[in-house]
Amino acid sequence: MTVELDTVYSTILQNGIRKFKYKNSRLKPFSFSEQTGKGAIFAYRSKEHMIEGIGLVITSEEGIIENNNRFSHWTPNVFRYGTYADQGKMFTKGHSENNLRQINTFFVDFDTLDPNFDYGEIILASNELGFMPTMVLRTTHGYQAFYVLDKPAYVTNKSNYKVINVAKMISNNLRNKLANDYRFPVDANANHFGITRMPNEEDVLFFEPQYRYSFKEWINWSMKVDADKKIENKNVFVLPSNQEFRQVDEPWFQLLLRSKKIQGEKGVYGRNNVIFTLSLAYYSSGYAMEECELTMLEFNDRLANPLADRELTRIIRSAYSGKYQAAHREKVIVLCQEWVDTNLSEEQLFNKKRGWWKFKKERAVRKYSHSHEWAADLLAYLNKQSYTYKPYIVSTKKELREELKIPERSLDKVLNKLKEENKIHFRIRAGRNGGITLASVHGLMRTIIRVKKEAQEAYIHAITEAFGLGRTFVHETLKQLVEPPKTAVQMEFLQLDSG
Repeated sequence: MTVELDTVYSTILQNGIRKFKYKNSRLKPFSFSEQTGKGAIFAYRSKEHMIEGIGLVITSEEGIIENNNRFSHWTPNVFRYGTYADQGKMFTKGHSENNLRQINTFFVDFDTLDPNFDYGEIILASNELGFMPTMVLRTTHGYQAFYVLDKPAYVTNKSNYKVINVAKMISNNLRNKLANDYRFPVDANANHFGITRMPNEEDVLFFEPQYRYSFKEWINWSMKVDADKKIENKNVFVLPSNQEFRQVDEPWFQLLLRSKKIQGEKGVYGRNNVIFTLSLAYYSSGYAMEECELTMLEFNDRLANPLADRELTRIIRSAYSGKYQAAHREKVIVLCQEWVDTNLSEEQLFNKKRGWWKFKKERAVRKYSHSHEWAADLLAYLNKQSYTYKPYIVSTKKELREELKIPERSLDKVLNKLKEENKIHFRIRAGRNGGITLASVHGLMRTIIRVKKEAQEAYIHAITEAFGLGRTFVHETLKQLVEPPKTAVQMEFLQLDSG
């Protein structure tokens, strides 16, 4: 895909850094007056440099542009300042959450080498979630999708940095939705506001600046996701046990505590995270800080590269600060798979929950199904029956009822409901040779995205004819996904900047 990289940078960075370099600018007009108080980002020329922390502090878009695709990684979210840890200005410093200035984008890393996994699937799934990605990049190990905010979420001391925690909740829900609901290979270990691939002329597969949503919209969506989780959990209840539950008694605790190969490396959850997680387990289990310190000192001494005592004490005090309740389950899994055994499962790491459990009846033993279950059956059937060169089916209602075991009136209700939700299109033909032409919107979109470019217009025409839709949803929306309208913010010459 051909894109103007200066537009890409400007769209994502959202005036977080200067347009022009503060000194020695080759582009800044003489009369141009730059607003002060801008931040900084970090950029790296290779993955190896990124891991070692060898990079550049960039304070203007001009500084990015003049490097002309020589960066492989960057930080799309902006920090208050950036500096170097050494006199030679090789190792960057300041890339930490407490230094964040503004959150511009959420990003999801899809770690896969499966040749059958197409980035179009990411776009389709995102459309169903209600938040299209602004950009999709190809990486050496898969793809990265960026969901850029329409305005930055600013991190301020006045709000006690709550924006970061809220943004993390949104990012977690987005990643979990794509991983659990769509079974995508999402990298759960990726830092929410960390380093990503740098957009360049070769790796941008999809870019549409119009697909940006407000922080408030994301918050509302995330709250609804959390509410849905609570509703789902209502089908299970626990009669509490008198036995006390302690994280230090979980199998994962001893596995991490006995591991000697833990290192402190950039780009991975390492030594500091392990000590913090173990300390949280001590705290949640009711141990005094002094007891935790003794155990952590022994643990630290066994490491090949132990922490300084001062840093160790700081981590333990943070765990006992009262800001946290217990070690996070997802973090525990990541750490154990990283430093103990990559094949460890949740069943091996955690004790089974105590108490009596009662579940709602499984569908197989119920006499009736719920309408949402029939709807899911119909969508699954359509997606199974359709493929790139046959995105819709021609059948009869009788055949559908027999195939899916849905009563006649229930089928009509399901068809109309899914059509209202814009999940299917169907057209009914009366008469002796009549029937129903039916397709999922997902299947139609998949066809338009995957079909060869020279055949796209023909397929759009065939689909609109099949469903009698004219130049409505199929022609406008689906074509937009393949060739997004070029009505993005057009950068003028005076808008360039860097540092």
